[in-house]
Amino acid sequence: MSTSASPFMKCRFSTDAHSKLLDILSREEREEYDSGNMEMPEELAELKTSLEINWRMVDDGATTQLFLQDKKVQLSFHCQDTIEEQTYDDDIDDDEEPVSAVRFTVTLSKAGRTLVFNCLSEFGLPKIEGVATTASTPDAVHGNQGVIEKVEYQGPDFLELAEDLQEAMGIFLEEECNVNSDVAAFVAMYADYKEQLQYAQFLKDCRSIIA
Repeated sequence: MSTSASPFMKCRFSTDAHSKLLDILSREEREEYDSGNMEMPEELAELKTSLEINWRMVDDGATTQLFLQDKKVQLSFHCQDTIEEQTYDDDIDDDEEPVSAVRFTVTLSKAGRTLVFNCLSEFGLPKIEGVATTASTPDAVHGNQGVIEKVEYQGPDFLELAEDLQEAMGIFLEEECNVNSDVAAFVAMYADYKEQLQYAQFLKDCRSIIA
C-alpha cells in the first residue's frame, strides 16, 4: 500500500511568515476587543429596543432584516453596503468623523407583486434612490440586495419623476411603511456596529484556518 501523503491532508505551516501572520492577527483581534467595539453602544441599544415595538429583527451573518408587524413590509441591509464617506458641511471640523451613507432595501408586497424601494440612510434620514415593481418575492429581492431580474422594468429615474410624486413616495415610505428617521439612523449605526463584529470574526477565522 502506498504511503504517499494525500493532497487533501491537513497542511501544516511552520515558516516565519506563518508565525508572523498569526501574531499580527492575534494582535489585531485583541485590539478590537480592547477598544470596546464588540459592545453595542448604549444609544444604539436604546434605539433598537424602541424599534422592536413595531419591527421584528433578524440577523443573518452580515445582513440584517427587519419585518414590520401587521404589514407585509420588509427592510434589509448588508453591513458593508456603504457609499463614499461624506461630511455634513464642507467647513466641518477636521476632528469630526465623516458619515457613511448605507444602502437598504424596503419591500411592500400584495397579490403576488412587490413594490421595491432602494434607499439610503443619509445623515440619519431615509432617502429614496429608486422605486420599481416586480413579480419576484420579497425574499428574492432582499436576497439580491434590491436588484430585480434584468428582464423586468427597472423603474424610472427617480429624480426625473414629478417633484410631488417624489415627495409623495417619501411620505408613503415614512407613514405607511414606518421607515422614518429613527429607522434610517438605526440602519447606519447598526451597519457600523455589525461591520466591527464581522471584522473580528474574520480575524478569528483567519487564525483558525492557518493555525
